[in-house]
Amino acid sequence: MKESLHNNLIKFKFVKSLLEIDRTIAWVALIRSISSLGFALSIPFLSLYLNEELSIPVTKIGLMLTISGIIGSSMGAFGGSLSDRFGRKRLLVPSLASRSITFLLIAYLVWSKQIFLVFAIFWTISGILGSSIMPITDAIVADVTPVKKRREAYGVIRVSGNLGWALGPAIGGLIIGFGYHWLFVSTAITLIIVTILTSAKVKETWTPQPVGVKSNTFRLIKEDPYVVLFLGVTLLLTLVRGQLLMTVSIHSSSNLGLPKMQIGMFFFINAMIVAILQVPLAHKIRHLKSLRLMIIAAILYAVGYLGVGFASGFMGVVTGIIIVTFGEMIESPTASAYVSSLAPAGKSGAYMGAYSMVLMMGWAVGPLIGGLLLDYTEKPIHVWMGISLIALIAGLGYVLLSMFGRRQKLSRIE
Repeated sequence: MKESLHNNLIKFKFVKSLLEIDRTIAWVALIRSISSLGFALSIPFLSLYLNEELSIPVTKIGLMLTISGIIGSSMGAFGGSLSDRFGRKRLLVPSLASRSITFLLIAYLVWSKQIFLVFAIFWTISGILGSSIMPITDAIVADVTPVKKRREAYGVIRVSGNLGWALGPAIGGLIIGFGYHWLFVSTAITLIIVTILTSAKVKETWTPQPVGVKSNTFRLIKEDPYVVLFLGVTLLLTLVRGQLLMTVSIHSSSNLGLPKMQIGMFFFINAMIVAILQVPLAHKIRHLKSLRLMIIAAILYAVGYLGVGFASGFMGVVTGIIIVTFGEMIESPTASAYVSSLAPAGKSGAYMGAYSMVLMMGWAVGPLIGGLLLDYTEKPIHVWMGISLIALIAGLGYVLLSMFGRRQKLSRIE
């Protein structure tokens, strides 16, 4: 009976792919899920606290998030390089522990209602301390996963993170009744749990660099111009991807008059689609060429966000977000797997650090661009036409890379 049940499960290709992945992936997925849950407990309510409790203008809040995001992204690239030199786990555990302490300090600042400048400084410090977490865990995935399985592996990691983001705001909404500071205490507690799990369960996957190999993310500009071009195009796409949180929310509220409950449903729908379909989709597209998939993702982003612009109500926006979500599910694991496959021996941390820097810059600067478009365009549709145009330019960039930029030694991922 048990054997028959097991054989039936194996028939599902995405379950089989999960069972074939190194156990380390499962622990990394759990860690990313818990840490995402922790951040989702407090971060969605950050702007509300600063605006409603400290009376900080939205523009100042946006500027703080942009500056801290840019600084954090740069430090994340540096952290990825350091993990190539000194080890993944050796850097990951202190990063998690120090960030948990920082969130406890932030909780104290919230409880004591310190001035905005003090809060902004500690928020930026928190971003710096946590900036290495994503590139190091991505490098761990690359260390233990064969190139052909990486799209599925990164798909698993993304599903785990989205589950945390789906649950976090709902739980945070319950905690907030006890005071804003308890949100940040809760985030700190989840990070402490993640630190303990990482220390106890995640193995060291790092191998010493070959003699003469020096890992430095910022040397990529000189050493690997192809990757720099790919990341430059991907930055454009990440700027577009970064519109989902703030720009869609403000547009839906201010221009369409949708209630906050319906706006919250957008992110729940996005997270649930990813949780259900990400892994089987990654398995389904595993044989397609990476740059071709990135072109498809860019087109889906353009069509989806243009659909948001033409929407007149809840269902129209949902339709656009569903299309955007499929673009995300194609783009995110594909880009991660592609960049990791291009990394020479001993440099996966540096390459994933560069990719992480691009992601964080997109999430930091993207909402600022969306806000400027909302403020300075005459008609709402012009906002989404501009955003869709950026996605199409990125798609054209991938077309040019596939036609003229490919090098023979990079074709192994294709």
